[in-house]
Amino acid sequence: MALFIGNIIALIASIIMVYSGTVKEKKKILLFQIVEITMYVMSNLILGGIPGAIMNVFSLIGNILCYFDKLGVKEKLIISAVSIPITVHFNNLGWVGLFPLICILTYMWFMNIKDILKFKYLIIFVTILWVIYDFTIKSYTSGIFDILTIITNVIAVSQIMIGRKKEKGSQD
Repeated sequence: MALFIGNIIALIASIIMVYSGTVKEKKKILLFQIVEITMYVMSNLILGGIPGAIMNVFSLIGNILCYFDKLGVKEKLIISAVSIPITVHFNNLGWVGLFPLICILTYMWFMNIKDILKFKYLIIFVTILWVIYDFTIKSYTSGIFDILTIITNVIAVSQIMIGRKKEKGSQD
């Protein structure tokens, strides 16, 4: 029953995640991610993914701070300093249990990127690691939707690059 409930919650969070991949405004992406991450915390706890739940809490804090333009170096250092030992201590999944830590810290340290194209690349990178983690904890809906998120972000990257080429071509 826990497997079913955890995957239903992950399904809802995953639908939000995939939709956010189509969004091209950073503030809106962050807002969708705040809702999505909250649901992933619940799903990870139900499915026994303690490292993912812990890191998603820290990710939620980072996203909220970033949304309000309050995520500076000091805040990132504090989140990093607290999250690393906690995640390592409660890691019950071996090296795969470190993926959420890598994802969240990488994302948090680079989420202030102004260039939407680079921001999309960041999302693609961390989502690849989440695919592996999600299948490990049997969060199948998350894993499938992680793949869809990668696809939607790759499409968005292509659209952004085409738009930039058109802009550059019209300037010549």
